[in-house]
Amino acid sequence: MTPLTQGALVFIASYFSVLLLGLQSKLMRDDHWQVSFFVSWLIMLSHTAVTWSVANNSIGIPLYLFISGWGSSLGIVSSHFLYIWYDNKFHKNDLHSE
Repeated sequence: MTPLTQGALVFIASYFSVLLLGLQSKLMRDDHWQVSFFVSWLIMLSHTAVTWSVANNSIGIPLYLFISGWGSSLGIVSSHFLYIWYDNKFHKNDLHSE
């Protein structure tokens, strides 16, 4: 695997892992457990990708941490906006909506 491909995989895996964990937290907070069931499967898949990228790291730990940090940081911010969109689209009239 080329370093560019490795870096892209690290970024994408970190991004989706944290995005989904942030989304899961908000879903459970607002008692949307049905959707959380399916998000849990996506979390498992993203964690598998993270584990695979760690096990097959060819770019070195400092660069890995830098790329992973950016992916994670953007993922948690994206989860906030994704949840706002989800809540407005599917639960606009629920009592749980803020």
